[in-house]
Amino acid sequence: MGLIDNLVKYVQHQNLPENKRAVFDAFIKKGFPTTKDEEWKYTSLKKVVKPDYNLFPKQSMIDNSVINKYSLGIKDKIVFVDGNLIYSPEINGVKITGFSDFDFGNTDVISELNSALAESGFTITVEKDTVVENPIEILFFNFTKNSFSQYRNRINVGENSKIKIIEIIQDLSESTTLVNHFTHVSCNKNTNVEYNKIQNNSKDSSLIDSMYIFQKQDSVCEVNTLIFGGRFIRNNLNFEQNGSNCESNMNGISLLDGNQFADNHTFVDHKIAHCRSNEMYKGIYLGNSKGVFNGKIMVRQDAQKIDAFQSNNNLLLSDNSTIDSKPQLEIYADDVKCSHGCTIGQLDEEALFYMRSRGIGVSEAKAVLTYAFASEVIENLSIPELKNLSQRLLAQKLNVDLNFSL
Repeated sequence: MGLIDNLVKYVQHQNLPENKRAVFDAFIKKGFPTTKDEEWKYTSLKKVVKPDYNLFPKQSMIDNSVINKYSLGIKDKIVFVDGNLIYSPEINGVKITGFSDFDFGNTDVISELNSALAESGFTITVEKDTVVENPIEILFFNFTKNSFSQYRNRINVGENSKIKIIEIIQDLSESTTLVNHFTHVSCNKNTNVEYNKIQNNSKDSSLIDSMYIFQKQDSVCEVNTLIFGGRFIRNNLNFEQNGSNCESNMNGISLLDGNQFADNHTFVDHKIAHCRSNEMYKGIYLGNSKGVFNGKIMVRQDAQKIDAFQSNNNLLLSDNSTIDSKPQLEIYADDVKCSHGCTIGQLDEEALFYMRSRGIGVSEAKAVLTYAFASEVIENLSIPELKNLSQRLLAQKLNVDLNFSL
């Protein structure tokens, strides 16, 4: 029995409300996207939707030692286990609750499915004029074998407020799993939001992560996506600028090996004049791994004085690794400064020879050059614990005993 059939049976069992049933029926008519769809041209879901997933998560307990193992040691944590919110901190000016259903207006079939079926997730409301001093760490743990999970999250940041978030989705079931993750962020006037995603999951885990960010005047939002593992990862990151003097920043690292796959899809919609966007994605591919980057910047007709930059740089460290890169600009205004670029290459042989001639081993020399390539993203991470973890994971994936934090 296929996943579509299982989903239909699940919905019949759940007896969905009429509005959600209509959304689900719309998804069923379209089905999962295929490589015939332009936005999925380089990304096949055939293997991802093939397994017979378990749609009924169990109720699991978790030991503090497990939380501490995967946590960065951040004081304020939100913890989910098999979709259940088991812990959230108390922070002045911040209200944290569990799942709250909301109608976003779905833009693709994957978010339609999430809208229809999600019953788990978090809601964070930051009051006006609130500066959240410490980052908030959000951990999703899964113990249910062969699960297909739907999380739906909402963040509303009040005017003149500031917050930093770290998100980790971790499968501990040692089985084939799929997560459909959706997050909506509202950045009100003069807010500063930093959202960090660590995607370093098990070899059989798959993740489709969609994030929609709506910015008002004078707001700054930064999203850092750090990919270090997982069988299949698809990130949909969408910014919509709805006020003047908005700034949207996107940074990403993909370090993959084996048969791992990661696809980063970004879209920045410049709708209002006098705004900025900066986008820098780095890819490092070993073994038989494959990467996809599809970044689109749109500048609307009335959005003059836009400054937009986009770059995607990649290292192929194996003869069998591949990358499909498609940076795009769609500009309807004439007074803008926009640029994009893509590079695909290997390590500098002259630099490698120089380091080898100074007595540095091959693995160490390659690792140092690889870190130099990735450091532009890692060194700009503002949370020390996150930067240290990224440096450790980079050394671990490159199989070297080096401390890049020195």
